Amino acid sequence: MSITNSKRKKVYEILEHGFDGSKISRLFSGFIVMLIILNVSAIILESYKPIGEKYHREFYLFNVFSVLVFTLEYFARIWVSVESPRNDSSAPIKSRVKYLFSPVSLIDLLAIAPFYLSFIFAIDLRYLRMLRMLRLLKLTHYFKGLRLFIDVLRKELPSIGAAIIIMSVLVILSASVMYGVEHVAQPDVFDSIPSAIWWSVVTMTTVGYGDVTPVTFLGKFISIFIMLLGVGIVALPAAMLAAKFGDELRTRRQLLEREIATALQDGIITSEEQTAIEKLSESMGISSQELEHVILNYNRNTPCSLKCDNCGKELSISRGNH
Repeated sequence: MSITNSKRKKVYEILEHGFDGSKISRLFSGFIVMLIILNVSAIILESYKPIGEKYHREFYLFNVFSVLVFTLEYFARIWVSVESPRNDSSAPIKSRVKYLFSPVSLIDLLAIAPFYLSFIFAIDLRYLRMLRMLRLLKLTHYFKGLRLFIDVLRKELPSIGAAIIIMSVLVILSASVMYGVEHVAQPDVFDSIPSAIWWSVVTMTTVGYGDVTPVTFLGKFISIFIMLLGVGIVALPAAMLAAKFGDELRTRRQLLEREIATALQDGIITSEEQTAIEKLSESMGISSQELEHVILNYNRNTPCSLKCDNCGKELSISRGNH
């Protein structure tokens, strides 16, 4: 391995292993997470006019510093993306282009793009602050639960899209019915179907602000069924995501256990098999502690022991150590 590749590998471990990696990796992750939190706090405080006007220069300098750090991190992640187990290290350009269009890379780009675009286009300060809030999404790099949520959301997008379409159809139909029933009794409130859509949405989501309510007997009678229907329909996407979360965690764990079982068929795990297991767990978002737990559970149920193929000693898998 060349010196450049060795350095790239070390930088990759610092950036990607996060709180499950070495001390340097944990310190860097803590610094970035704290910087993100401070950025959000600064944006909130800056929106308060007395504080924003008094410390305008300080807020601006802090924003410049943050953008520089996030920019360096962004390009560093592009540089080391070839080290990811999901990419092909033999095709660095292809791997980096693939990473550039990945969700996590686009999130990093959105975190810094508004600052640079403000020099080219005149962006309203209110919208600029709103766009800077997107830096919160960078936390997906450092909390694996958020990565799992994105993966599940991406896989369930067709099903969630279908549920949203069903909700939209029901909202429009219920708004049309209520407009026809209530328009004569309340011409100012239900003056059009778009106005009735507001009532339909807040009723189906069981929020019910009370600013728009039916007054006729038929309107109230229909509202009962719409509210009961809304409880089930609106809760459907949440139930789908909750079920998929459990399935995804179970599938990942079973896949890792199968990989460990395959590696231990001869009772010895080779260096290549250890590396493969580590890469698989990393690509699945499984921490080194979780990996150790899976291996311990497997060893309790099987007579095989985890041994190194070189020295024959008991082997403990932890990222970055061998």
